[in-house]
Amino acid sequence: MENNRKNRVIEWGKNGLILLLTLSALWLAAQTPLAAPLRGLLREEGRQAAPGQVQGDVQGSGALPMMMVANLPVETGMSGGGTAPEGVRCGLLYDQGACQALFQRVAGPLMETLSSAGEPEPVGRSQWEQALTGRLGVYMDFQGQVPMSVLVGWLSGGDVKLTATVRRMVLAVWEDGVDLYYRDEKSGGYYRCRSEVADPFSLAEALSGLSDNGAFYAFESELYRELDPDTLLFPEAPAPAAYTAANPMSAGQETLQALVQDLGFSLNSTSFYSTDEQVARSGDDSVRLSDQGVAQYQYEGRPGDGLFPVLRQGEAGALYDSVETCRRTALSAMGSRCGEARLYLMSVQDMDGGWEIDFGYSLNGIPVVTEGGRAARFLVRGGEIVQFSLYLRSYTSSGSTCMVLPPRQGAAALAARGLAGSELVLTYTDSGDALTAGWSARDNRRGEG
Repeated sequence: MENNRKNRVIEWGKNGLILLLTLSALWLAAQTPLAAPLRGLLREEGRQAAPGQVQGDVQGSGALPMMMVANLPVETGMSGGGTAPEGVRCGLLYDQGACQALFQRVAGPLMETLSSAGEPEPVGRSQWEQALTGRLGVYMDFQGQVPMSVLVGWLSGGDVKLTATVRRMVLAVWEDGVDLYYRDEKSGGYYRCRSEVADPFSLAEALSGLSDNGAFYAFESELYRELDPDTLLFPEAPAPAAYTAANPMSAGQETLQALVQDLGFSLNSTSFYSTDEQVARSGDDSVRLSDQGVAQYQYEGRPGDGLFPVLRQGEAGALYDSVETCRRTALSAMGSRCGEARLYLMSVQDMDGGWEIDFGYSLNGIPVVTEGGRAARFLVRGGEIVQFSLYLRSYTSSGSTCMVLPPRQGAAALAARGLAGSELVLTYTDSGDALTAGWSARDNRRGEG
């Protein structure tokens, strides 16, 4: 009996030690730099996703660039004796899957750099170009104008002291740290933030194994001096897919019922009727659906009692919470109806004590120009969504590709139309049942993206 008592004491002691070690390990994990990204991954209901896909939505994970360039110049010296592979420039453009894969690889270094970045300092155009071409690093272009607080919120759920609105960013290795370069889309100026905490070897490892594909910027060639200097180009003309477009809301009241149910309306308390449009009303909340598939929501009740309050999403602040609530609302209505398209954040504008938040469609990284110019527009005021409009469209690949002019001819066409200085970009114009891609001009010179 004495031996049994001793054995029980020993087993209790072992169990207590295991419990103590487990709690210690969990405490240490919570203190590491990975804790914030892990919290961002785990807070999302449903399937988990890799860094850069923290929201887990196929048609609209927030922080995903539409264009990326990995730059590994010849003999790029690094502290510790490492060197980058010789002369690799790998550009990813109009390829959503490839951009997503590369962004997942660099999301960790990006989060680390953003969370530890020093004060921004203005830099000149020459320093920006040096960061793009002369340093080991990666360039990211989100196409839309993304506030820094929103970008960091999407990546980690944390906060950041940077207040700029960005579209183009560069992570570039320097000695024992990583520099963050960006263009502020509101002012048009270029800035650099230096991080002495971010690990340059992690960034170099994330970019290893890539192959050169001949990508270059317009400022590197005299043949393209009439373009926005940061236009990304390739020697060959692209061959984008052709798509068909359809109105997924053409079945009348039944489709409206399904739509408002996805938006969170209770069908038991919602009335439906027809005027020149289909209308659903629940108290002070209403949705009007046109024959063209445009849904318009309006709240006309007391402030704070609407159906779409801004939900607290993390530590990034009210702007991030508002954008993320709008994004999730848009996906609830559009994610299952837009086919092969994906939503991306186009812009955020201060308006009437709140924000106007616009989202666009893209097809394999190519923006879609709709009749209204966007896929969705939200108005947030007083901590809730008070109004939104959704341009509901469904896009399907036709199985064929589009004939596109070579970049040199596209640039010449822009210059001939008096659009010199614009960025040369592919877009789809949704004006009917068939969508083909073509070159368009984007003016980035006024500091408005």
